[in-house]
Amino acid sequence: MAEDDAAQSAIADATSKTGTDGLDRKVTVEVVHKQEGWGAAAWTAIGMLLIVAVIGSWYMMSGDGPSGSGGLFGSDGNCGDGVDNDNDGRTDEADGDCYDQVNPSFQGYKKGHSEDGRNDPPSEGA
Repeated sequence: MAEDDAAQSAIADATSKTGTDGLDRKVTVEVVHKQEGWGAAAWTAIGMLLIVAVIGSWYMMSGDGPSGSGGLFGSDGNCGDGVDNDNDGRTDEADGDCYDQVNPSFQGYKKGHSEDGRNDPPSEGA
């Protein structure tokens, strides 16, 4: 507030000098506001980066299926490519390597799995 008082004092001094000189002077005061902190452009850029990050994350995590099962990180891998990857004569959901012994539903390819009869799909028998 000391700056405001000093400005008011300077205006009062200029006005009083004008009045005593008998001259018709006009005093113009220009107020310049210096913005502190981040401006609107910076916040706009940050907002745009966040939007791009959210859309990019969604794109990488979602997939081609209705439940988002594909995508960059959530794909079915070798159990969704239509190829017999381990050369056992069965592909994808028909391959026992794509099932788990605890949960007989389709789980995705298990690279270290060996065919031991305990985790075949329900259609193949045990």
